[in-house]
Amino acid sequence: MLQALPIVILAGQCHLVTALFTVEVLQPLYIAEHGSNVTMGCRFPACSHPDFADLNIFWEQKSPMNQKAKEVYKLHKGEEDLKTQHNDYRGRATLLHDQLKLGQSVLQIINVKPMDAGKYLCLIQYQRRSDYKYVTLNVTASYKKINFQQVMSNPEENEFILTCQSEGFPLANVFWYIQKNLNVTLPANTTYTLTTDGLYNVTSILRFKPNTSENYSCIFWNEELKGEPSVHIFMIDKRGKHQHLRTKENSDLNPQAEDLIPMKVTDSKVCESAVP
Repeated sequence: MLQALPIVILAGQCHLVTALFTVEVLQPLYIAEHGSNVTMGCRFPACSHPDFADLNIFWEQKSPMNQKAKEVYKLHKGEEDLKTQHNDYRGRATLLHDQLKLGQSVLQIINVKPMDAGKYLCLIQYQRRSDYKYVTLNVTASYKKINFQQVMSNPEENEFILTCQSEGFPLANVFWYIQKNLNVTLPANTTYTLTTDGLYNVTSILRFKPNTSENYSCIFWNEELKGEPSVHIFMIDKRGKHQHLRTKENSDLNPQAEDLIPMKVTDSKVCESAVP
């Protein structure tokens, strides 16, 4: 009779767990860099020795770019079920099964892409009781590499065209400035396309007629990005040729350069050119 007592107590505890079944998030917001791996999770009440045959887990994603929900991962009666998993997550999304005994449903996504950004539903059903919560994933891709091009479109009128192009995520604003007047932005034509990876391919073109030798800067900036600014300097002669001199890091920037953006710069990539 005494030997059966622990079993009776354990059964009572499991009944209490299922009666008060509530799912909670490990954290509400996750931020991942493009190409990295991310783990997101929620916790659920479970017995010391849970019966996974009574456990169902369902992860679903809804992207701001596509409101149609995608099935990310499904565990049915303790067994992995990928028959209806969305193609975007095949080979990239899985559940860390060693966390289940701790009462945690931890989803891992490898090689994160911009299309992975959005809200994720974590739905858990355990012993005929269920609950769910949402977590949010933000994806960033800094505009690290800026391609610069300069041509003289009309030699007779001494008209120059400067082009800055880069890829990243989310969509960045591009600002053009002249060194001698950092309070005025120069009008430019900025366009973008989407790559197959979901990155924004941003191109900004500035047309102008220089009167004197001056430095021109283009800045890619998005307040959601948290990288350090870098400055690419080009010298351009009257024939339209330019030379890459060096790249300056954030510590080399003068105090005025940090105030180029109307709002505080949290991430920018700057191309500078000197036009005689």
